[in-house]
Amino acid sequence: MKIFMFCVSIILLFTACDKKYSLFSQNQDFIKTIQHPVVEKKEIYRYQIRPYDRISVLFYEHPDMSTRKVGDFQEDTVGISVNADGIASFPIIGDIEVRGMYLEDLEKKIKELASKYVINPSVNLNIINSRLFVLGEVNNPGTIKITNSTIGLFEAISSSGGLKDSSDNNEVLIIRGDLTNPELTKINITDFKSLANNNLILHPYDILYVNPNKAKNFNININELLPFIQLIQSATSSGVNSKTLN
Repeated sequence: MKIFMFCVSIILLFTACDKKYSLFSQNQDFIKTIQHPVVEKKEIYRYQIRPYDRISVLFYEHPDMSTRKVGDFQEDTVGISVNADGIASFPIIGDIEVRGMYLEDLEKKIKELASKYVINPSVNLNIINSRLFVLGEVNNPGTIKITNSTIGLFEAISSSGGLKDSSDNNEVLIIRGDLTNPELTKINITDFKSLANNNLILHPYDILYVNPNKAKNFNININELLPFIQLIQSATSSGVNSKTLN
């Protein structure tokens, strides 16, 4: 039994030491593509308003029609809330059904309606309670506020305190859309090719999940087996003692 436990300890030691700290450890030779850069895939992302969004409204020259002033810090309590039916009530303008509208289209509509009251209105809209969810092997899992409609993959990881030593850098997951039929993207952040071939821009309400590495999974499995190992060890020790007494 002691030999078995010793072997388990050796395996744990070696698996724990097998960590890849280099982001691009898979293929350093891919750095040659600097001479032949990969064409960046630019995604034009347009956010569609949904119920329970909070919309910040700023009329630059008409604070009486605004929900904030220039330079105000946008807390979640500031702004106009979209109700469950997708309707938002704007100062002076009144109620507008906004669910499913693109933000820039709503800006045009508000300008059109506001032009009845002011000359050449200039308005700026922002969604101020957009969130991204970061789970798994990061130091500070949880929600991240998105202030510019999108956020980059590495910015999200950095905002979550960075990766743990127990993270599997070969398989970082981006889960998007309806959870009954989600769109799943796997990214190997140790591999230039994987980074170049995938869109690294995250959208509001995406889920970023970092898998645990094999060493952590092995440790978890061993911990689950420990009670049985201890039971076997106890039974073996008891058997040896009884033979000695006889």
